[in-house]
Amino acid sequence: MRPARLLARAADGLIGATLLSAALLLAGCGGGGDPPPAIVATVVDDHGPIFRRLQVTLSEPGEVDVEYAAAGGEPLRVASVAQATLHVLVLPRLRERQTYTFRVRARAAPGAAESTAEGGFATGDLPEDVRAIGFAPSGVASAPLLFLSLRSTFTGGLIVDAQGRVVWYARTPNPPLGAARRANGHWVILFGGGSGAGLIEFSALGEVVHRLDAAALPAGQRIHHSVTATPRDTLLFLAFDPREVDGQVRNGEALWEWDPATGALDKRWSAFDFIDPRVESGARSEPQDWLHANSVSIGPRGNVVVSLHFLDQLISLTSDFGAIEWRLGGARSTFAVDPAQASSGQHSAFEVATHRVLMFDNGVARADGSRFSRAIELALDPGSGGVATAWEYRPDPAIWAPVFGSVRRLPNGHSVVAFGAPPGQMGATGPVVLHEVSPSGQWLWSLLLDLPPGGGIFQADPIASVAGEAISTTE
Repeated sequence: MRPARLLARAADGLIGATLLSAALLLAGCGGGGDPPPAIVATVVDDHGPIFRRLQVTLSEPGEVDVEYAAAGGEPLRVASVAQATLHVLVLPRLRERQTYTFRVRARAAPGAAESTAEGGFATGDLPEDVRAIGFAPSGVASAPLLFLSLRSTFTGGLIVDAQGRVVWYARTPNPPLGAARRANGHWVILFGGGSGAGLIEFSALGEVVHRLDAAALPAGQRIHHSVTATPRDTLLFLAFDPREVDGQVRNGEALWEWDPATGALDKRWSAFDFIDPRVESGARSEPQDWLHANSVSIGPRGNVVVSLHFLDQLISLTSDFGAIEWRLGGARSTFAVDPAQASSGQHSAFEVATHRVLMFDNGVARADGSRFSRAIELALDPGSGGVATAWEYRPDPAIWAPVFGSVRRLPNGHSVVAFGAPPGQMGATGPVVLHEVSPSGQWLWSLLLDLPPGGGIFQADPIASVAGEAISTTE
C-alpha cells in the first residue's frame, strides 16, 4: 500500500475544525497476529489559524501515527508510540488557507496489523500583521525551517519554511532580544522593555506554557538580552546589574538561571566580581550601560561564552562561573587579535568547537572607519596566544547591520547568516536578509524580508522541525 498517496480520498463532508469521526476501520497493511485496535474516533481541535491538535481514541491500547498533507504539498508524519487508548498529537508545520487530509494508522505493536481512519480539516487566515510580512527566497536551503526573532508591527517568534511560508508564530508584548529552544522543543523568547521585559515559553501550538516577568528579579536587575538553554534544560539569560562605583551607580551585567518547570530563579554571575569598570570600559560605555552584553551561549566544555558589545570583546567563563578562562578582542585580550580579525559590537557568539569561535561581527565602529558586517570564525591557540581566521563571510555588495544579526552553523558545515538591521537604523544599509553559505564562502540560498518600516530580526535559527514532524516516506 501507499498510505501517503491516499490522503486525497477523504470525503468532502469530513472537513471541519472540531469533530471528525473515523472514516474507515480497516485491517490493514501489517503483519499477522491479533487484530489491531479499532479507531473509535478522531477529533481535530482548533487552536488558532494554523494550529491543530488531533485526538485519536482506540478500542484498546496501541500506538498510532498520522500522515497529513495539503493538496500538492509534501506529506508530513507524526507518531505516538505510547501504549494508550487516547493519543493526543499536535499536527505541526501547517500553513494558512489550506485544506488538509490525514490518515491515522493504529497497531498493537511495531510491525503488527493496522487499522486506519481518514479525515480532514481546513486552516484559517494568519493575523494581518503576520500576513503583512513578505519573504522572497532564492537558491536552495539546507535547513527546511527557520525560527526568526522578529521586531516589527508583529513582535515575537515566527517559524517559516525555506520558501518563506509561515508555519508557526507566537506573539510577545515587546520586541524579542533572544530566543532558545528547550529539550521539549518549546521555544523560549526573551523580550525587552525595561520593567516590561520577560521570558515566555511557548508550546508547539503557540500557547504560553511558562512566563517569567521582570518583577521576579530584585529591584534594578532588568532583563535585557539573550537567552540560552543549559545542559540541565534550564535557561540562562542576561540582566542589568546595578552597583555603586566611586559614588556613581553603574549598570553592569549578571547571568541568571531560570527553571521554568520549578520556577527556581538564581543569580549565577556578576561582571563586577571579575571586571573593574574603573579600568575596563569601552568608548561606547556609559554609567547606565557599561558593558552591554548581548549574547550568551554554552561552549563545548560547559563553559559560558558572553559577548560584551561595548568592550568589543568575548569572554569565556568556566562552567561553575568562578573565573574568566579567556578574553578575545578588546583590552586585556588573552589572544593577539590583528586589526583584520577585530570585531566591533559583535552579536551571536559561539564556541562551535574547542577553541573555534564563531560570531556575527556587526562592525559598529571599526578603527579604520569602514562599514560592513560579516560572519567570522576564529581559531584560538591557547599555547601561543595566536589567532587564525578559519572562515569569514562578507556579502558583495557589503551589508552594514550595526545592530542585531546572527550566525548559526548547520550540521553539514554550512552557515546561516542573518543581517537583521532595517535600512536607516543607526545608518544601516539593509536589506534585512538571511544568507546560507558554504565553508568556502559560496552563497547557496537567501531569504529577503519585506518588513514595515523599522522592522528587523534579532536572530535566525535554522531548525529541522516545528515539533518532531518529519516528511513522510511511507510507501
